[in-house]
Amino acid sequence: MRVRERHLRGLFLLASLVLFGSCALLSHSVQSLPRNESHPPVVNVIVVGATGDLAAKYLWVSLFRLASTDGRTYRFFAGASQSLERGSAWRSEFFNERFAQRVCGAVQAQQGISAAQTKCLEFLEAEFKPSVQYTPLSKESHYRDLGNTLDQMHAGTTEEGRLLYLAIPPQYFLQSCEFIHRFLRPEASENGPAGFLRVVVEKPFGRDLQSARELATRLRSLYSNDELFVMDHYAGKRVVHALRNYFQLNAAVLRPIWNSEHIRDIRIEMTEEATLQNRVHYFDSAGIIRDVMVNHLQLLLNVAVSPAFNAAIYDPSLSSSEFARRVHVAQLRFVESLQIPVQASHQQAPLVVGQYEEYATHYREEMGQNLEKSGHFTPTAAMVELRNSLEEWRNTTFRLAAAKAADARLLTVTVVFRQGTFPIKSSEPCKFTVTIQKAHNADTHQSHRIEWSCDVTDTLQLPEDWEYLDSQDHRIITPSQSNSRTMEETLEASAWKLGDKLSAYDILLRDVARGASGNFADLDEVEAAWKLWIPLVEAAEGYGHRSHDAASLQYVSYPAGTSPWDQLQTNSRSFEDFRTDREEL
Repeated sequence: MRVRERHLRGLFLLASLVLFGSCALLSHSVQSLPRNESHPPVVNVIVVGATGDLAAKYLWVSLFRLASTDGRTYRFFAGASQSLERGSAWRSEFFNERFAQRVCGAVQAQQGISAAQTKCLEFLEAEFKPSVQYTPLSKESHYRDLGNTLDQMHAGTTEEGRLLYLAIPPQYFLQSCEFIHRFLRPEASENGPAGFLRVVVEKPFGRDLQSARELATRLRSLYSNDELFVMDHYAGKRVVHALRNYFQLNAAVLRPIWNSEHIRDIRIEMTEEATLQNRVHYFDSAGIIRDVMVNHLQLLLNVAVSPAFNAAIYDPSLSSSEFARRVHVAQLRFVESLQIPVQASHQQAPLVVGQYEEYATHYREEMGQNLEKSGHFTPTAAMVELRNSLEEWRNTTFRLAAAKAADARLLTVTVVFRQGTFPIKSSEPCKFTVTIQKAHNADTHQSHRIEWSCDVTDTLQLPEDWEYLDSQDHRIITPSQSNSRTMEETLEASAWKLGDKLSAYDILLRDVARGASGNFADLDEVEAAWKLWIPLVEAAEGYGHRSHDAASLQYVSYPAGTSPWDQLQTNSRSFEDFRTDREEL
């Protein structure tokens, strides 16, 4: 095996050296081109926190793909707190052979280097690498210096715009956003009007209602709606993206049945097998509700109810910006109407919180003190029941559940219809189930699927690049396994198939580059979500440390590697339903 690995590595190095040799003069010419008006407009991309884990794992691969397929000229600035010397060393070490394999794929010993890989490596060496430069970016003077540099670089040329991604902890968002506004905003010049400014911040947005409201208020004063992109990477997940497309295509058919008259409940469940060992320092200040439910599961719930939105939203003549605006208005209306019931159905508490038994040990190992001294309870599992005061949802129950250190990796959305909604003979109600992720090694047909338990799909259109699992049975659809385009056609057609698997950041960064805001959160929605969830966060964190209403909160302890809901001593059917659904997937 080691001999084979050395052989493959040798092939890749040889291919890279040949390509580098052929590209060296071109690379030099790219860096030393005279600045004149004949150059195409440039998009400057500035990554704040460019050397961190998020950037290393996802952003740089996605930015390479964007630059190689978008058809525009990009220049990249990698900003971080390191000195110029250390940052330059990082740049040389990061964009290495391993990065080339991640974006262009490994060379196969028997097949050699493909035409698509050749094009990819040529672009990497001749255009992408020379376009990336490191710049210190942690204090006011750094932002001012970068602004001056950009202005000088574009004297006599045209700048299309600037895209900034804040890959930094949320507590630094405001300072960075203020510096960006003051020093990095494009200005009009003799060559034309000011280019666009697009700033990406990723959730979590604040840690409670007060901090989110303060941050939102300040950012509204700095940026217009088309300049700020609040990202939840779940919106870019392959299945979530397809589900939105599916609902949009079939809104007219689904809308009449997407309401309380026909839907009994909507359930969203996320579980992960991994424990929090070596991650306690971050997680203990957040907990499962802040970390997962306020952001990711709330987003999925908003998507799950979208077929009920006003039909005018799905008018095909609308511009993308107007469509996004109307969707945000409808989502805000729904979120603002969500309520925590005084007493949940089936005599259960509306909030169930849990902690896996080994968490105390993991806390002590990492934090150097016993868990009891933390002064708060950190839930690693939670289940919440919600209701909605809107007429169309008044009699539907919404159940959201999330757990770490559970018995399986799973993310699903399930819509359970009332008996009689469809003309079926089964005693079981019809269910619409969306599987967004399962075990890491699961087949795509199992981990990415949209499924009806009853045959109601003849008139429904398929989302783009999805197909029926069985051409004779239209109840299950999965991502298409075939594509008419060959790998060798163009770099644009092939870049998304080489190297690392497509990630949510590929989709969302492409949206930002296009100025498409439909997959991003609105600040009003963020505030409304925190207003709903903060009482649940406070109730959970106060468990065991201050008095609470036993009717509104229930506690469960579970061994790592098991389902927290199996530990509940209750007659509640809702928990049984969750387990049954998981077994049927």
